Amino acid sequence: MATSNTSKPRLVIYGCGQYGGYITRFAVQKGWQVVAAFNRAGPKVGQDLGRVAGLGRDLGVIIQDCETGNYDALKGKADIGIVAQTNMLRQNMPAYTRLMNAGLNIGCHGSQSYYPFGCDAEAAAEIDALAKKNKVTFTGSGIWDMSRIWSGILAAGPCTELTSMTHTSITEAIGQMANKQQALQIGIGLTVEQYMASGLPQAKPLFSYKTIPEQVLAAIGYTIADTRVRVEPVLFDAPIESAFMEATYPAGTCVGTRIVGEIDTREGVTARAEIELRLFRPGEVEHMFWSVNGMPHSRIRVERDDSAHSTAANLFNRIPQIIAAQPGIVVVSQMGPLRHTALA
Repeated sequence: MATSNTSKPRLVIYGCGQYGGYITRFAVQKGWQVVAAFNRAGPKVGQDLGRVAGLGRDLGVIIQDCETGNYDALKGKADIGIVAQTNMLRQNMPAYTRLMNAGLNIGCHGSQSYYPFGCDAEAAAEIDALAKKNKVTFTGSGIWDMSRIWSGILAAGPCTELTSMTHTSITEAIGQMANKQQALQIGIGLTVEQYMASGLPQAKPLFSYKTIPEQVLAAIGYTIADTRVRVEPVLFDAPIESAFMEATYPAGTCVGTRIVGEIDTREGVTARAEIELRLFRPGEVEHMFWSVNGMPHSRIRVERDDSAHSTAANLFNRIPQIIAAQPGIVVVSQMGPLRHTALA
């Protein structure tokens, strides 16, 4: 819980891509100071963050190489580092270490960061210890915060009896891709044989989706006993055209990935998640759905139009709570429902 004496958060951007750009633009709009920015070596290093983030003007913040940047200069000058780098805790560890040792809280965009102990217990223990040592908070947030985690908690809220929960979703993956090559990360365009040989069924970033129902069940008081996960291709029985990919895929071609998770608790309540990241048929709407079997039966459906904006906005709106939280890893289910910054 490292804080400043000012009422407005002071930010550091670590990763100046799509989501770092969104956070920068939101901060400028709200009058929150961006103190520094870091990125991996490449053409962005040495440029003004305002230009790279699409503001069309200089902010006076020059992007530094993350390997050689001056982190000592951040001490006492910033409140939180926004890490938008990879989905993997272990790969992000240098960023976490540099920023937390400089006294900064961490808000991370990455699938493993939402529920670190459920993804990589060893890395999570290191992060938690480092955060407590530096008296700062580590939290993962983004679109799962509201649409997957808190929607599930709220759906279970009215129940006086509960037997099982089901979470399903379809995500239009193309909207979050920077280039066509990224489509291969969820198998678009592969045959079933190519998909199974690609390593996707064993891909660790995809397995982190299991932590959505795990975190919801833990948040409402249940104890996880066992989790089973499988990753499989999504196939359509009719051809589909993708303008982004500039291709038409025949029936039976992989159009994305489905993650299926099944969770048992010691108390007997179960949960099942079926999450699809794929191309959309005409007229489909991106949505997340929770169904709670109990008394009463409860359902929540969350729709969204702009995944990238929503993801960044969820993380941005958590910033004040992250700064105010106790030291260590604090997951969003422990922070209460997300609050808007429209009046900030």
